[in-house]
Amino acid sequence: MKNITLIGGTESTARVLSAQLAEYLEGRVEIATRWIDGGGLTAPDETELVIISSSLTRDELAQAGLLPPGLDPIVARRTVDCDALDAVVALPRGAKVLFVNDRPETARDCIASLVDLGLDAVDWMPWYPGAPPPPPAYDIAAVAGERGLVPPSIGRIIDIGVRVLDFGTIAEVFARLGLPETEIGRFSKRYLAKIVSLARRLAKSTEEARRISGHLGSVIDSLRNGILVYDSEGLVSVCNEELRGLLDLRSGELAGATLPGLVRSRELLEFLECRCGEDTGVFKTPNGSMVVRRFDLGDGGHTVATFRDERDAAEEASRLAREYRRRGHVAKWAMDDIVGGSEALLRAKRIAARLAATDLSILINGESGTGKELFASAIHAASARASGPFLAVDLGALSDDLIESELFGYHEGAFTGAKKGGKAGLFELADGGTLFLDEIGNISPKVQKRLLRVLQEKEIMRVGGSEIKRVDVRVIAATNEELLARAKRGEFREDLYFRLKMGWLRIPPLRERREDIPLLVDRFLAAEGARGVEVDDAVISALVSRDWPGNVRELRNALTYMLAVRREKAMIDLEDLLETGYFAESSQLQPERYDQAARLSGLGPVEPEAGTERGPRLDADERFILSALAKLSNGRGPSGRDGIAALAASRGYRLGPGSVRAKLPRLAELGLVVTRRGRRGTELTEAGRRVAALPSGTGIGSNMANMDELASN
Repeated sequence: MKNITLIGGTESTARVLSAQLAEYLEGRVEIATRWIDGGGLTAPDETELVIISSSLTRDELAQAGLLPPGLDPIVARRTVDCDALDAVVALPRGAKVLFVNDRPETARDCIASLVDLGLDAVDWMPWYPGAPPPPPAYDIAAVAGERGLVPPSIGRIIDIGVRVLDFGTIAEVFARLGLPETEIGRFSKRYLAKIVSLARRLAKSTEEARRISGHLGSVIDSLRNGILVYDSEGLVSVCNEELRGLLDLRSGELAGATLPGLVRSRELLEFLECRCGEDTGVFKTPNGSMVVRRFDLGDGGHTVATFRDERDAAEEASRLAREYRRRGHVAKWAMDDIVGGSEALLRAKRIAARLAATDLSILINGESGTGKELFASAIHAASARASGPFLAVDLGALSDDLIESELFGYHEGAFTGAKKGGKAGLFELADGGTLFLDEIGNISPKVQKRLLRVLQEKEIMRVGGSEIKRVDVRVIAATNEELLARAKRGEFREDLYFRLKMGWLRIPPLRERREDIPLLVDRFLAAEGARGVEVDDAVISALVSRDWPGNVRELRNALTYMLAVRREKAMIDLEDLLETGYFAESSQLQPERYDQAARLSGLGPVEPEAGTERGPRLDADERFILSALAKLSNGRGPSGRDGIAALAASRGYRLGPGSVRAKLPRLAELGLVVTRRGRRGTELTEAGRRVAALPSGTGIGSNMANMDELASN
């Protein structure tokens, strides 16, 4: 039996080439396989034929003195394996792909082999370790078994395997071994069958691409909007029939067209050529005004512009506005609904009006009850997005698990209980409009990261899904916390804080605009259908004198209560005021009127007993939390925020787990509670128990007794 020696540069190369020869020689020849890497290679033994994998390997053998004089080896010529090219065949036309190898010569040879096989629609670039970093557009790499050489910036790797011996090299081996011509013919048929198979796959791929392209072309031509797609050089690749009509183009004008050749309006041309991100404008054309929206495809070079007749755009906006109103996704308040003439409020309204004229994200800061959603709604109503949807969500009323799926939606099967078909999130529903996120400080670090991406990239992905969707949503966030201080402590992403605070608005508390209280009282009476009810001047004086820790919301609640208990009188007087429990301290009323009202109500003068402490000034939520903790503990130890929220819900009091969590730090700073991580919960301190037990009017400010009664019932 004849014997030959095959020498490769690496073990993997030598074994692949040896297996290829064995397949064609079918046991007629014994093959000894050797390789350079790993050391220990000596001069070839006595053999009838030596085959060397490449000229580089031959040179290395010669430099090492391992090629005996007179040896006439075959230096292989190699090509890519046709059986391993399916992934390359599937690459789209114009795809930018690195071919990576340890030597630039080998990388270039591999590319030449691929081009010879007809794979010339790909933009190939040779690369090797030590070369400059590849351009970012090249995010795919092809390798011949050398995955470890690929630069880390590459997102996808196609391994076409070790290059094999080409037809000419195998034919030369047959001839040197003296095998008959019939054997060479059998080999050539098998080799050519692989080439034909590759050609068929290429043709099928091309035909499939042509078929899909035809379908897409039909779909694009059927759209009512004009569509224009062009690259960074202005070369047009898509121009549908609708746009041809809008621009008065002849059917033959598209082939090889550029933007300057299609667009006559200089103003429109400058808009289309601008590489400055997404934008929308209105432009005059011979066929009327058009609304043009421009955005990048995200592939590093192509831009899409959509065109629609301004009249069609107005009709569509009107239809969408009707649909949003039907669903309730509309702003309920405008700037005129914000009542008050104080300088503090007027300044806030001026800033809000200026911010409404922009498309900046906005962070609203204000105490509980100041009207943050009211201002957000008014900003939306005064903005260019007024015809779009307005959605509001209180993040403090949702658990961490629900917030993500509510904001971003979820894919079918994303989790147990997920609806069939999935569900659109608030960002999708608010597309083209505004999303108001109240209590923004309550979101987890994971959701903070996703929200930052939406603000930066204008893209969302549903929970459990893989499809990325573009959204056009303005975000208005609100908080009653000092988010910057939390960011400095690492409790809130600083980059998200500054991204939200591109526009900033502070809403003054009611105690900073007391002169607005009479106007608010009139507005609330009208809203309650009680325009004919008068309010005693002494009551107005008492209302103005109070600090209102619950702000406008607390004021309205107090007035609603007084209307309910006034016993069909035509006036709200001090007797009604005392019933609220908000004004038990005589210092807040005119002394003589207070004594009279106290006698009539049967309350008598309310003064703290000797030795009783005056509690700190707390708002309604904080008072409820203390009363709830007192009830829930009842000798059983700490309670969690979920238990407090559940108790609030059972009593009809609106206080979610997130809001409880937001209030606990201040109560802890005041020394009223002790909070612990995990299941250890929150517990009243001795001072907290004393404050929770204080009777109405002893400095806790308002209706601690009412809150205690609410928590206990």
